[in-house]
Amino acid sequence: MAISLGMFNQLDDGSFTGTLRTLNVTAALTIVPVKKSSDKAPDFRVFAQNKREVGAGWSQLAKTSGETYLNLKIGAPEFGPSWVRCRLAKLEHPGEDGASHIALWEPRDR
Repeated sequence: MAISLGMFNQLDDGSFTGTLRTLNVTAALTIVPVKKSSDKAPDFRVFAQNKREVGAGWSQLAKTSGETYLNLKIGAPEFGPSWVRCRLAKLEHPGEDGASHIALWEPRDR
């Protein structure tokens, strides 16, 4: 079961803006495309409202649907030593607020 962590809008320059919401954190984020420095380097950088970098994102291709999504890795002291890993996927229909993408978190069995 995937849990929604927020809704995002894609801007004309390819960046995304929205709000990440967990039980303890509500943060305005901007996800900005960057030039890759190597094959493993991220395609995007994630910034908090204060323009502080808090994570990165990699473009991925879904095996079943063939759709592109972003695999995000976000960190903050509030999360402790772990990163929040979620995917930013395009919505089939825009949300009531006009959002075009949703951040989804799927807990992993350990």
